[in-house]
Amino acid sequence: MGLFKRTKNTNKPLIRQILDLVPSWLLQSCVTKHNSDKGCSKYMTQDQFVAQSFGQLNKCLTLSDISTGIGVNEGYIASLGLKQSPARSTMSDGNKHRDYKVFETLYYKLLSHYSSVLKRHAKPTIIQEIKDQTIKLIDSSIISLCLSMFDWAKFRTAKGVIKIHTYWDDAKMIPDIVNITPAKVHDRYGIQLVFPKGTVIVEDRAYFDFELMLYDYRI
Repeated sequence: MGLFKRTKNTNKPLIRQILDLVPSWLLQSCVTKHNSDKGCSKYMTQDQFVAQSFGQLNKCLTLSDISTGIGVNEGYIASLGLKQSPARSTMSDGNKHRDYKVFETLYYKLLSHYSSVLKRHAKPTIIQEIKDQTIKLIDSSIISLCLSMFDWAKFRTAKGVIKIHTYWDDAKMIPDIVNITPAKVHDRYGIQLVFPKGTVIVEDRAYFDFELMLYDYRI
């Protein structure tokens, strides 16, 4: 049995069934909190969420790919809850001007909403001595970028790089925090002191920092 029960209505495209896992009331609460639709007349937060999710799930490389893919036919557009396939320029403006925090809030609300389900289906590594404690795994990785397009990510003279610091929740078996920094930021400075005291942190030597220990974490 899968993590979620698939709807019996097979007339819905698979991507629509996936999007339905995000309750509309939950997304709307995020929109209300951040007032993210203020001044918008057509490309609303819901539309941006659908378009960006479509792009991720279909591994689209450009905004044009997203626009073309969604616009395959009118019936498909309607099934996604959109009035029309968003133009590339419209999506670009939305990505540039809408505060990302509305989607950050949505992610954490989804984590809370599905927390019990995730824990029930996860298969974490059990260490008897710490089985009742919160366990976080921390590590980082780098991603190369085209420097001419991402000049803010300059790493060397002709190279653009960012560093992604990931916090992995052992109980849910998914990342619950991802912090993106310039690649020059050292690993120990890329993490944030956001865990409850008593959290067990699994990390490599790059994160060795007495400040963490003094913060009363159990390392």
